[in-house]
Amino acid sequence: MPKFDMGAAWEDSMLLLRSHSALTGAIAAVFLFLPTLAVSWFGPVPIEPAAGVSFDQVMATMRANVIQAVPYQLFVAIVSGIGGIGILRLWLSRSGISVGEALVFALTMVPTVIVIQLLCGLIVGVGFVLLIVPGLYLWARLAIVAPVVADQSERNPLAAIRQGWTLTKGNGWRIFLFMFLVTLVILVIAVILAGVTAAVLGTDEGIARMLTGLVEGAVAAISGMVTLAIAAATYRQLAVRAASDIFS
Repeated sequence: MPKFDMGAAWEDSMLLLRSHSALTGAIAAVFLFLPTLAVSWFGPVPIEPAAGVSFDQVMATMRANVIQAVPYQLFVAIVSGIGGIGILRLWLSRSGISVGEALVFALTMVPTVIVIQLLCGLIVGVGFVLLIVPGLYLWARLAIVAPVVADQSERNPLAAIRQGWTLTKGNGWRIFLFMFLVTLVILVIAVILAGVTAAVLGTDEGIARMLTGLVEGAVAAISGMVTLAIAAATYRQLAVRAASDIFS
């Protein structure tokens, strides 16, 4: 199996982000930015534990926050998944394709996307429950399943997962390191922006929540685009097996 080249993948990620930028930016605005903004503005406000409460009460508050947030996070995940497939379709197409065609394709893949998200989440979750290391490894091995769907029009979730697993064989830890480093940078920037926003605007309702939502939506859109780009670049590198497979 060919060895994964992190430097080449990063360069290709930047190339992808520059290509079709107006088109992919429009999709990201609708499918990545707006859902996060809507949940931030209209979703449930996290419950804050009262001062001096017991550990059990803190844990109960955390459970309540998770339960009330799950439906909204599922909504964001599904809508973002659809937009992600549309963006990947544009990037990975070997011939010209319009935004409309990319989005129609993405919409036809909704059942596949939902099942893949559930299965991959379950697989990685089990890995983390067993030990953190297997979870990280599984996360990397499943990193290019979405590009497989977008490029190969694979509607069978199990076949897409199997193909993604096959393509990443022998490169799991290299892909993990690449994704981890990029994700770490994104997380650091997101935490800094969140801290600055909270310090400047506060956490009260009204204008502060609205502006915080805009920041969160922007971070979600930008980080989502970068994540998609590194997944697509990884796929492009590992999927090339012959001259006919070379991407434009």
